[in-house]
Amino acid sequence: MFSQFFGNYLLENQKISTEQFSSCMEYIKKNRVKLGLIAENEGLLSRQQANELNLLQMQSDKRFGDLAVEKGYLTESDVDYLLSRQGNPYLIFVQALEENQCLSREEIDACLASYQKDNEYSDTVMEAIQDGNIEQLLPAFVDIEDTRYRDLIGLTLRNIVRFISSYLRIDKGRFVPSLTPRYAACQRTNGDYDGFLGFCSDDDDILALASGYAKENFTAVDEDALDAIGEFTNCVNGLYAAELSYQEISIDMQPPELLFDATISSDSDFYVLPVYIEGKKSNLIIYIDSKEG
Repeated sequence: MFSQFFGNYLLENQKISTEQFSSCMEYIKKNRVKLGLIAENEGLLSRQQANELNLLQMQSDKRFGDLAVEKGYLTESDVDYLLSRQGNPYLIFVQALEENQCLSREEIDACLASYQKDNEYSDTVMEAIQDGNIEQLLPAFVDIEDTRYRDLIGLTLRNIVRFISSYLRIDKGRFVPSLTPRYAACQRTNGDYDGFLGFCSDDDDILALASGYAKENFTAVDEDALDAIGEFTNCVNGLYAAELSYQEISIDMQPPELLFDATISSDSDFYVLPVYIEGKKSNLIIYIDSKEG
């Protein structure tokens, strides 16, 4: 997730090229974070000590962690902790930028500071983006007093990461009275809450959702592709209905709708959240109405 947020910033500000970003993404899929980088980021090693151990590793048939323990720089417990952090999304992208000679560590640090300042992100939001913590980063993108929207959006995004792709990015959302997208797959719910959940797009970028969920390579936006997205909305709404049931709130799901060049409207405005999956944009569309209100 971090690679998508920060990588897009680097691309927009011409700090790296599209080809360099693609190389970094390929690197991420094939590699894990080096222990030295994790140890340095965690404050367990200085940069000088990490470089020293990297050189020693090149001269001997020993693992980085073993050398660090021999030198007295780390304990066995430290090494175990570092090994548990090797999947860190922030650090693997930093490592990819360095290993692909896109940016130096100093340049990365400067760009990170500018990224935070330009977007006016708090330290909490930055940490959430680095860790892929959807709940903590949502307030920076979803400014809605009705927490039910944030709950359903958070559930949807978590399941995109779970079922479709972890290479996810979002932009700030907004309310609109209606939409007329070229393609849409959606589902209405009725009950204590009348609701609507779906995805739409005006081009074939929406196939990233369909192919990712179905684990099938769709090449055209047809009924089969939209049906896969409809199945995903049904999955999310099913999980949402289960969560609401613990609060003694009941909703019933209607069959998913597959729409081509159709106007989508309701008694309430829709909340539209741009969602990018591996750089491909679709719009997440939601409304939640309360019969009590």
